[in-house]
Amino acid sequence: MSTNHSNRIVIASAGSRKTTEIVKEALAIKGDNILILTYTIENINQIRSYIIRNAGLIPPNITIQTWYTFLLQECVRPYQNYCYKDKRIETIYFPEDISAFKISRRYIKKENIKSYFLVKGKYLINEHASEFACICNSNSGGKMITRLEEIYSKIFIDEVQDLSGYDFDVLELLLNSKINCYLVGDCRQATYFTSCSPKYKKFKGYNIIKLFKEWEKYGLCLVTEKNECYRSNKPICDFADKLYPELNKTTSFNHETTEHDGVFFVKPEQVHEYIDRFKPVVLRYNRLSNTLGFEGLNFGTTKGQTFERVFIFPTEPIKKYLKTGDYSVLPANTRAKLYVAITRAKSSVAFLYEGEFISDEINQFN
Repeated sequence: MSTNHSNRIVIASAGSRKTTEIVKEALAIKGDNILILTYTIENINQIRSYIIRNAGLIPPNITIQTWYTFLLQECVRPYQNYCYKDKRIETIYFPEDISAFKISRRYIKKENIKSYFLVKGKYLINEHASEFACICNSNSGGKMITRLEEIYSKIFIDEVQDLSGYDFDVLELLLNSKINCYLVGDCRQATYFTSCSPKYKKFKGYNIIKLFKEWEKYGLCLVTEKNECYRSNKPICDFADKLYPELNKTTSFNHETTEHDGVFFVKPEQVHEYIDRFKPVVLRYNRLSNTLGFEGLNFGTTKGQTFERVFIFPTEPIKKYLKTGDYSVLPANTRAKLYVAITRAKSSVAFLYEGEFISDEINQFN
């Protein structure tokens, strides 16, 4: 059993400044090379801007990469010859239609490295990138991890809840290495995933916390919670917490008051008046959502952002939730995206909704 309690996994609620904390810790490390990883380009840009805002530039000892760039450049390319020698693997391949792509390849066996893991012999399929990296490490006698140990003293991974499938095998290799690992995420905000692989399906999304607890049980890390919110006020935090009642409640440290604070329902005939008056950022489930002509942002793409006020156009499942207060009517991904949408706001959240209210804490706009 490994006992590396210097590895930390922090389950942090929305608005807890988790990315800010990563940047703060990274900038405090002088001399040693460190690596910061995350899944989305949006979060990469956010991390870069935070560092530049605090340090004026990206220090030479800090490398910032997306998860797939890390897999390709640090894990696969240096050791691909232990698995595949025909061509240099150039980049990661992302199929446009993943379902059709899988159907077309359903009879290909893993033993056929070129056809199973690659397209045209040089593009590594995103679904299999982490698995291929693990094979490279195994076939090379652990050289992949040894090299990373020689380069980096610490690895930070932000938005770790976005990882899935064989990514967890790569994480386990890192946790068992000499590298100090600091993983931060929020299982409530699992709106994107690196792959659709069925591997470790039981730990995907919200259930990733179960995997973290297993790792802690086996001595790979310490798991802690950070449930302070510096973004949203108390009514918004309380409303968001109802989506995940099994988790510890969030404590709001936003004590500012404005002329319009809390959570509101707005009737269809009041929408234009409300938006004209309070100028909220309009949020929608996706681009197909009817926003009555207002420009809107998709729930998922706003992760990590902060707005003074938001106005949410709900889907039918969300309307059912607003009526019943029963989160089980929400698909897992919808529940996560709704949590993200609600917790973007500092002062007020409003829903287009006409019907019964689930709580006296929710106000009707007059």
